[in-house]
Amino acid sequence: MSRPMLTIIVSIFLGIVVGTLLIIAPLQPPMASYILHVSHTVALAVLFVAMGILCWLLFHEWRFTRFEATQKNSMGTAFLELKKGFETIFDDSTSGIAQLSLDGRVTKANHAFADLLGYSESDLLTMNFYQLIHPNDLNNLQTNVPLLIDKKLKTYQSEQLCYRKNNETLWIMSTLSLMFNSKDKPDHYILQIQNITQQKKAEERLHHMAYHDALTGVANRNKLDQFVSHILASSRRHQQEFALLFLDLDRFKNINDTIGHEAGDMLLQIIAERLMSTVRNTDLVARLGGDEFILVITDVKKTEAVALIAQKILETAMEAIVVKGQEIYITTSIGIGIYPHDGQNIQSLMKNADLALYRAKEHGRNNYQFYTSEMTSKTQEKMALQNALGHALAKNEFSLNYQPKMNIKTRRITGIEAFLRWKNKEYTSITPDEIISLAEETGLIIPVSDWVLKTACQQLNEWHTMGFTSLTMAVNCSPRQFKHATFVDDVLRTMTQFNLPPKSLELEITEQIIMEDPENTLRVLYALKDIGVLIVIDDFGTGYWSLNNLRRLSVDKIKIDKSFIKQVRVDETSAIITSAIIAMANTLGITVIAEGVETREQYEFLAAEGCQEIQGYYLTQPQTEESITAFLKHPMPEGEMAADVEVIV
Repeated sequence: MSRPMLTIIVSIFLGIVVGTLLIIAPLQPPMASYILHVSHTVALAVLFVAMGILCWLLFHEWRFTRFEATQKNSMGTAFLELKKGFETIFDDSTSGIAQLSLDGRVTKANHAFADLLGYSESDLLTMNFYQLIHPNDLNNLQTNVPLLIDKKLKTYQSEQLCYRKNNETLWIMSTLSLMFNSKDKPDHYILQIQNITQQKKAEERLHHMAYHDALTGVANRNKLDQFVSHILASSRRHQQEFALLFLDLDRFKNINDTIGHEAGDMLLQIIAERLMSTVRNTDLVARLGGDEFILVITDVKKTEAVALIAQKILETAMEAIVVKGQEIYITTSIGIGIYPHDGQNIQSLMKNADLALYRAKEHGRNNYQFYTSEMTSKTQEKMALQNALGHALAKNEFSLNYQPKMNIKTRRITGIEAFLRWKNKEYTSITPDEIISLAEETGLIIPVSDWVLKTACQQLNEWHTMGFTSLTMAVNCSPRQFKHATFVDDVLRTMTQFNLPPKSLELEITEQIIMEDPENTLRVLYALKDIGVLIVIDDFGTGYWSLNNLRRLSVDKIKIDKSFIKQVRVDETSAIITSAIIAMANTLGITVIAEGVETREQYEFLAAEGCQEIQGYYLTQPQTEESITAFLKHPMPEGEMAADVEVIV
């Protein structure tokens, strides 16, 4: 019963007692009797009213007490139902849920929690959850727990690497909540965990794809930039040096063109593995694309150590590689830049290492070169040279020299070869090969080659008009010409323009041109053959072209490279190779031309072996059209000829 209700009942009870006493008081004199009568009446009224109020209060107190008891029973039932529902959720949840003591011991765990970690529920009750977390993630957890206690965090959620009972690892997303008791003191933790291992693996795959080359698995440009940025900061702070090696595979395109891109990809994968085996874990191997790789060698003490690594790479790359049952041998060229001497950032280091790589290519490939400041000077000179070459056509600085060819058996001049010359006061020492190479690099080769073809055909037309109608004109072709869509049409148009028979034009190509893009090159050559142009394979013996290709294309002539002719009387191997080429060509019905013939001994050897034509200083060096015109009219060789030379007319 409540305290206010008790007070009211006591007061009423006292009022009843007082009223009763008044009723039963002794009678007094008349006046008193009258007053007593009134008091008696009032007292009875008060008594009845008090008795009624008391009954009413007792009734409502009874109802209130009953209602309170009912409420308590209802609340107890609701609490039990709530507790039962919580336990159902706890037990049946697919998320792992556990109750932890303040020191991390498991005091309760559901089935999902136990299954996720591979332990039984009874095992978990003897364990501390913190022991299952990877040390790195445990440090983060222990750092954030005080924030929960101080109520600066309501919950702490994090990704953690955990150990299962079988020693496997899995990634979980954990949510830790701190529960307080009725006195607002920390009591225990509620921990929820979810398995996110598949999600993390997917993220790792995406991260790997973002920073690694898909074909070889080594780092890509993104990873290279990130790595070098880190190494630059560290090297500046600790005043250390590091090296950047820029390398590519020599003539890799030939591999793709001859045995296919799939084989080329397999070769790149093997090379990448070999590069990885030559460096330390602290270094980096990256692929920029194609056959270009970058190696970053950290903490360089001496450049000699970098040279040893470069030499090891050269040797490793040269080891035989078996792809699809076929042995492949390939070499590589390497350019090296050292931080901080050769660049303060990745852009300058790569640029200078690339210059060094270019120098390695110039030195015959299969070697390494360290960057020097002279390379930049030479590059600037080269740019000036390219600019001057770009204006040469407009300034009419190009000209042609011509060198005759003689049939050994008839001693008659059968044809002329055109050679490009550049009349420029600043670049008097530049060779024809350098002119062509520069024109190829700058993209000028198409207009320059077009000018050469038209000028040579115009000159041949003039010689035909003079009566030398059996002369042929040989013109060298570049790789880019064969990729030019209108090349065959341009040749036919030029021949028509100068009224020349197709067989009077000999187009000379190297084996290397064919191997760079065999399918397209052969297609163009077949088209040229269809219009009657003669096809000559230049520098024969220095490339990789097979006899089968000679048959397929029906080559008209081959020119034995002058490197063999030069050694034919002093080197037995060169003599054997030259003899074999002549014999092979004669068997196939192909005319053989020996270029670079300079001495009588060479001439006699070639004559004895059955070579059909010669070309070289033994006849005359390349000269202007005026000098060659005079030579054609009065053919007198500059070398020691056994008999006079005749000109076919």
